[in-house]
Amino acid sequence: MHGGFVSREDGPMPASRAVQSEDVLMNDVDSGSADRVDLERARAAVREFLAAIGEDPDRPGLARTPERVADAALELFGGIGVDAVTPLSAARFPVSDAAASAGAGAPAPAAAGAAAPVSQPVVLRDLAFRSMCEHHLLPFSGRVHLAYVPSDSIVGFGRLHTLLETLSARATLQERLGDELVDAMMTALDARGALAVIEASHACAGLRGSRQQAGVVVTVSARGELAEPIARSEIIALIGAQPVVAESVVADETHAAAPGIAPIIGHVLRGARFDPMSGTLASAAVPLEDDASLEQSAAAEARTPTQVNDREVEEDAEGAAQLDALTDEQWAEDSGPVHTRPFELPQRFTNLLQPAIPKRPRLLGILNITPDSFSDGGKFEDLFSQNRRTTRALRRARELVAQGADIIDVGGESTRPGAVRVPQEEEAARVLPVVKELAALGVLVSIDTMYARTAEAALALGAEYVNDVSGGQADPAMLGLVADSGNPFILSHWRGHSIRMNELADYRDPASEILAELAGARDRAVDAGLDPSQIVLDPGLGFAKRRDDNWAVLRELEQFVALGHPLLVGASRKRFTGEVLQPDADVIERDMPTAVITALAAKAGIWGVRVHNVEANRVALDVVDAWREGAQDD
Repeated sequence: MHGGFVSREDGPMPASRAVQSEDVLMNDVDSGSADRVDLERARAAVREFLAAIGEDPDRPGLARTPERVADAALELFGGIGVDAVTPLSAARFPVSDAAASAGAGAPAPAAAGAAAPVSQPVVLRDLAFRSMCEHHLLPFSGRVHLAYVPSDSIVGFGRLHTLLETLSARATLQERLGDELVDAMMTALDARGALAVIEASHACAGLRGSRQQAGVVVTVSARGELAEPIARSEIIALIGAQPVVAESVVADETHAAAPGIAPIIGHVLRGARFDPMSGTLASAAVPLEDDASLEQSAAAEARTPTQVNDREVEEDAEGAAQLDALTDEQWAEDSGPVHTRPFELPQRFTNLLQPAIPKRPRLLGILNITPDSFSDGGKFEDLFSQNRRTTRALRRARELVAQGADIIDVGGESTRPGAVRVPQEEEAARVLPVVKELAALGVLVSIDTMYARTAEAALALGAEYVNDVSGGQADPAMLGLVADSGNPFILSHWRGHSIRMNELADYRDPASEILAELAGARDRAVDAGLDPSQIVLDPGLGFAKRRDDNWAVLRELEQFVALGHPLLVGASRKRFTGEVLQPDADVIERDMPTAVITALAAKAGIWGVRVHNVEANRVALDVVDAWREGAQDD
């Protein structure tokens, strides 16, 4: 609120009246709700309910329960009938007005009648909330993350918290609450796009039925520009960033946040910049002392253009030219010394905090140097010469890169159902010579291993990514190794080794259980020292999952994306993809359903796909790009 006025559609409103309008809304639960709740009727209903379930409502412990429950309803359901949109709309103000009051060095305000150029979304994360499920009248609670893309006006962050408090004080569903939040932001703020991510635990799931005490339900609601998969993924990635903790002035000391606990207003992320060279988030915490400071900072940051790093494009071009110049001899047995270098986060890796997320998923080409992989095992084996095996694998890697692979995923141990473990020394002998040569030639390499010793050796030879299908569970040393190295870590959902895979495929609600278990594995990795920005998640299709379990995961991919990490999908030639083909179809024919899955997964906003047939999946992504560009032209 600057210059004493707040913008309204019907003209400016004095700042004092704007403050009053918010006070009315904040206090409505305490005052107006008393008029809407029939306390006597509520008390009688609670008393009757206690009698209906066999309790004695007159016994000492329950004598005042009807009164207490009725009084609690004033707060728990105080948002019923309250208009949450009009006060939010009345509190908005032009970006140009806020910038004009932001002090020395602030951008000049827009000309009269001109809309201020706003290019960045406003994100507010980690808002604590509680609400009541309308199915069983049991509570659900957790965190809400809100984002909107302004048009020509913004609003103080405290107003968004008030919006959440109002809409959650009702009997509702988590999905509906998310939709109501984004619809209110779109309508009240005339926003170009809005998004709400809700993570909540439900008492109805923990106290009844299957009693999933640790389960967390994640829902995403989006409208306008933020409903487009790529934009949605970018915001979800930003929400997954390490929080910039703001301090809140709390009048009542009993409600002050304890050390390490977020204040009730949540975590504010405005115009955060990730520097891929230094690996730091360039953003300062802004004290949430009053609406004026919030509005000034939000306006100034909204007018700052996003900076995009062009090195990725240059490196792609240089890498392509280098590969084109290779001769067969250069790919052969002895191509030079071991390639070593200090770790630097790969420019082509999409870090969670980096604003410019690529418009298409990464293609990880599969290079299995194994005798027994289900699809391509034994392709490079030579009983008499390890060098010839390495040379054949390198020739296949060159084919994958020529087809469009961004990363080569090198593995030396089959994880097909029923497979027996390979000794670490044997795995290392298979993969390390190939990793060495590929890294020396500038190819981005992912090492597919469950052994920390193999991963450590591969990283020393120039591999950039560690892909562990066990998510760090098979080898106790793995998480510590990756935490120390800082390399990107692909963490998969995993219930146990391949020899027991089929007996471990037991789910009641596959997508929800797998989502919760994957989030738990992520949390354990972070507790072990990994930075969240290192982690790429993989739902582990085909690992301890039946046919319908895999399809259930794919159907809910957006919920996995909403965990806030890049998501890798590995459906290539898995058995469940072949079940949509003729019974006698060859394994290679599974490339067709795999490519369809790749296209649909790309629309969901995933980070990458791990595939055998790179060319078919590159074409699938080309179709997605053409489809998207055609829709934009319309």
